Amino acid sequence: MAESKTISVVMCTCNGRNRHLAEQLDSIFGQTLRPTEIVVQDDCSTDGTLELLEEYAGKAPEGMAFRIFRNEKRMGINANFFSAMAKASGDYIAISDQDDLWMPEKLEHQMRAIGDGMMCVCRSVPFADDGGDLPFDRRRPSCNLIRLFYSSVAGHCQMFRRGLLDAVPTPAQCPDMYSHTLYDVILATTAAALDSITLLDEILVRQRRYAGAATFKESDSKRERGAGNALEMVMYGLRNYRRIKPFMARHFGIRLDFLRHINADNDIYKDGLRLLRYESRSGLCALAGIVKMYVRYRHTLFYSYEKDPVALVRALLHPFMQVYVYRYLAEGRGEGKGGKAKCFIRS
Repeated sequence: MAESKTISVVMCTCNGRNRHLAEQLDSIFGQTLRPTEIVVQDDCSTDGTLELLEEYAGKAPEGMAFRIFRNEKRMGINANFFSAMAKASGDYIAISDQDDLWMPEKLEHQMRAIGDGMMCVCRSVPFADDGGDLPFDRRRPSCNLIRLFYSSVAGHCQMFRRGLLDAVPTPAQCPDMYSHTLYDVILATTAAALDSITLLDEILVRQRRYAGAATFKESDSKRERGAGNALEMVMYGLRNYRRIKPFMARHFGIRLDFLRHINADNDIYKDGLRLLRYESRSGLCALAGIVKMYVRYRHTLFYSYEKDPVALVRALLHPFMQVYVYRYLAEGRGEGKGGKAKCFIRS
């Protein structure tokens, strides 16, 4: 286990009293490796959340600081979390949602696994309000930089060294990134650009899913693994590539600008810049460059490892399947007037 064991759990709340906040706090109190402190920053709750937090602050285990902050005005998810993380004093920070449940060994196992890395990512399993588990992909996921351009690592699965915050480009440097996507994508992208994410392939979080959750998204059966769905997505992409690609180019251009502000010097970072330059342009030359990079990274591009020839075929078809995934950008569900994000994008 790492020499420094001081851990801050950072939680942001907003009207969480009746959304299982007490259960999550109990699961943090019950960790086999207790955090040094819990930092909770409330975003103008009106439902008694602050009273519940004060109650739990009074019964925190000995040696655990329970620090509560309240925003004077609503900050929103990104500003609230980054502000709260800046207040943490631990050498390691673990992010907590207000309505999940942690396995008792979460912090202990992640601390043991992080090694010299900047971030350790565990796995989570979704469950419904009634307590029943929901379907999820049981395969070992990929979390390298190339993969994370097209997916996300949920904040509740992340533990990272506090020093990672110093490597994250600021909102002043990359305003579009902060208005376009979520804090956990920003953190994971930075750690992956430094080639410093450790995957702990253990389910250590039960993620509660309900329509009112801040990150809730309706499932799309077309994106479930299967030859029929893949064919439909490819056909959609072929028909709509020229229409949707300019919207995708702007989306990836924002990520390219963000990546350029990260001080990294390794092979996957350089290839990440190269891929995003292709992704942020339209035209046949850009498409050829994308395909070349997909083929190169075909064994790490997808959610989990694929053997050839399946990996090769998927890499060749992936540019068109991505058109289906990002179709909402052209349909007005991702952006409003002036190109401003109407909702955060997690991929």
